This record gives sequence, structure tokens and C-alpha cells, in this order.
Amino acid sequence: MKKYEWRPTACAPKYYPAEVIKGDFYMDDGTSIYIPTGHTLMHGWGDTGAIHLSGPDFKQVPSSFSIKWVSYLEGKFYGGNFQLPKEKITDYFEKGFVDRRGIQRTYTKTVIGLAPGGVLVVWLLGPGKVVEIERYQAKEIEVHIEDFKPYSATTLSNYLTSARNRIVNDDIRGAIDVDNIPFGIWDIYRKKYEWNPTIDFKNQSNVELTNVYFSYYNGEMFRTIGSNKKAMVKEQRAIPKESGITWTDGNGNEFGATITFDDKEMLRLFHEVYLEDKNTSMEIIIQLDKYNSIITSYIKTETKTYPITKTVSEISVYTTE
Repeated sequence: MKKYEWRPTACAPKYYPAEVIKGDFYMDDGTSIYIPTGHTLMHGWGDTGAIHLSGPDFKQVPSSFSIKWVSYLEGKFYGGNFQLPKEKITDYFEKGFVDRRGIQRTYTKTVIGLAPGGVLVVWLLGPGKVVEIERYQAKEIEVHIEDFKPYSATTLSNYLTSARNRIVNDDIRGAIDVDNIPFGIWDIYRKKYEWNPTIDFKNQSNVELTNVYFSYYNGEMFRTIGSNKKAMVKEQRAIPKESGITWTDGNGNEFGATITFDDKEMLRLFHEVYLEDKNTSMEIIIQLDKYNSIITSYIKTETKTYPITKTVSEISVYTTE
């Protein structure tokens, strides 16, 4: 069976800290590789956590995994054993993707996401692409202090309280209501709709889109060369979280811009669009004015246009000599 160069890692949503107690990926040849433990995870959903350089570089596609972790805001432990869709993962490894330099690449990390409520999501991650593989539901489990922190001199309850107070700082408390976890939101983010992005350089000629980037609230992402038409086709996509583009004008000037979408506004707009017509498809259009100084974005269907308004403060445009 063919082998690929990949390493395991884990993540948790931003502001929702978790820690892997024990985890392993298993291959059909009887080998396994552990998921790094002992790190507080909250870098972001679908992002890279700790990576350990252990085991062989090239491995079979994993067929299953086991995981135990603690969700610090809840003070609960979750775990389970799960089967992976080997054929689906193999297909992604084989097809790969085109990166921002126009080079054909493939995935290098298998990521497990740990969210409150026992939500588990697995992605493949490469230098310019993240794709979701599957979603799982873990069960709440019992863990003893000697299994979790064997050298601790306190009780499990006291340790969890102390750790939560240490980890949940003022930045986290200022960003979320730590006592009201939005259970279910990570499943809402996973829902996909038929749409494609369009970059519109209004009233401009000789403009070249050099790079385009989109990340989604479900943890997926792509960053590729501007001429990669496959990245811009209409297909099932999650709600966008952020976009970035770079381009040159007819005079050789270089420009760049980033847009961060507001999740509440985008959820409302997508709901409104598909409430009116469940069979519709849409474009999300990012439009540059002729001076490369103003960006507007909106959703367009066959019959209607929906302005996206809560991204203005997140927009930046710059020119490099």
C-alpha cells in the first residue's frame, strides 16, 4: 500500500481551550503514530497545533484513531475510537492541489479538531489547502488525575479549576461569554452551500490576479495562484471567514487586500438567500474600484443582490513599490 509523508496534530477553536491526554492514528499495516499531548490548544478551528517529529516520515493512510481530551471551559473529558474513510483520504493525497506559486502539492498533516460538547472534526492540511474529511461525536468519559497529571499533588477537580483560571485570561473573557458555550455552532459552520467567489476589477484593464485566498468557518481553506480557475468554480462551500487577494495593474504596481467576514452577518445572509429559494446558487463578489482603493462585497443570485456590509472595518489595501 502506498505511503505518504504526513504528521498528526490537533487543534481547538479560538478561545475554547482543550488538551489532548492521549491519541493515536492507526494504519492497516499494524503501525501507529501518536497525536502530540500536553499542549493547550486554541489556535483556531482547522489550524495547526503541536507537531512532534516522531515515527517514519512516510506512512500509510490512517484507517482509524483513538483520542482522549479535556475541554477546559466545560471541565469535562471526552474520548472514543473512530474509523476513518481511507479511500477518501487517499484520493485527496493523490489529487493534491496547486499552491500560491502554481506548484502541484499534496497534504502534509492530519488534523483533529476538538470542540466543546465532544465534537470531533478531521481535516487534511497542506501548504495552501485544508479540507474537511469527517465529523465525529465523542462521548464524555471518566479520567483519573493519575492518568491525566500523574505528578499532581491535588485532586482532579482542583486541578481543572486551577487550570481553567490560569488559561482563561482577560482576552478570552473579553471575546466570548465563557459561561455560555455556543454548543452546536461548529456543526452550523459545517453546512455547505453551492457558491463560487468572483474577483471583479471594476472598469480596469490589464489587471492580473496573482494570488487568491479564502478560509471558511468550518476550518477549510485554500491559497492558490490567481490563474487557478479550479479554485473559483461553483461548488459546495462553507460560509467564508476571510479572503485575501494580490494583483498587479497595467503599470506594474502591486496591490493586496484582505477581508474578514462577520459570521453572524454571513449566517443571516445565507439563511435569507436559501429561505427564498432552496435550489439557488450564488456568487460572492469582491469588487475593486478603478482606483484600487475601495472594496465592496456582495452576494449575487440569479434574481437578487445582497450587500455584505460588516466587513468594511476589516479591509486593508496596500501598494508595494
